[in-house]
Amino acid sequence: MPARPDFLDNLSPHHGKVVPGVLSPETQTALTAKLDAMPNGQTWYADIYKKAIYGPMVFRDPDLNIADTIEALLPDYRILADLYLEKTPEDQGFPFHTDFDSIGFMERPEDMLTVWIPLTPVKEPGSGQLSIVMEEGAVRLSLIREANQLHSLVRIADPSVPEHPPFQITQQEYDYMEKGKVTPALDAGDALLFCNAFFHKSEDVYQGKRAAYIMRLVPKDAKFSKTRLLALRRLGQNLAVVEELLKTHYPEAL
Repeated sequence: MPARPDFLDNLSPHHGKVVPGVLSPETQTALTAKLDAMPNGQTWYADIYKKAIYGPMVFRDPDLNIADTIEALLPDYRILADLYLEKTPEDQGFPFHTDFDSIGFMERPEDMLTVWIPLTPVKEPGSGQLSIVMEEGAVRLSLIREANQLHSLVRIADPSVPEHPPFQITQQEYDYMEKGKVTPALDAGDALLFCNAFFHKSEDVYQGKRAAYIMRLVPKDAKFSKTRLLALRRLGQNLAVVEELLKTHYPEAL
């Protein structure tokens, strides 16, 4: 792994960190069995991956002890949602993207932290690694994209807001990110931490399958935007989490 640039400390202090052995082999086995038993989700992720379960909320299972594990690792954060993805050679996966589209309900969405844990080793090309970008130009570009998506969400809640052209990555920008990406090697149970608002991509799988369990974390003192929550509700995005946040913070909006 290359050295982390200093400017990230003020934006997302955990972006690009790898933590080995976050999930024990016993927890991995129990988690895999639980996820294997669940049906494929009714989500657009399932059109892209062999199996995709959006929001299984297995981190709440006390027998898995995942919530306590994350609490010990990142005591200033709490888990908000989770996701399970299986990728095969037939699955294209996501090119460079940010996750702001469906989880942009925080006042500072760049504070959201993704914990990406492979349940199969991802140590070499073809194993389905995850690449992230830490180059300052790409991070600043992702924040421009974030602002563009925020504008779109506000406009959904308030149609009087003027329309703005959609954000698009140019080939030159894509090449810049491809050149500067970081692709760490992880064993099963290791964790890659990254900011959900920064660019990342799923690498190819050559054979077999890659399984990954993913959690979205937020600071315990995070503030949530009613406007964006209502917009995501109208879009049907992340409904379980959106409804829970509205009930907790803005019950009058329900």
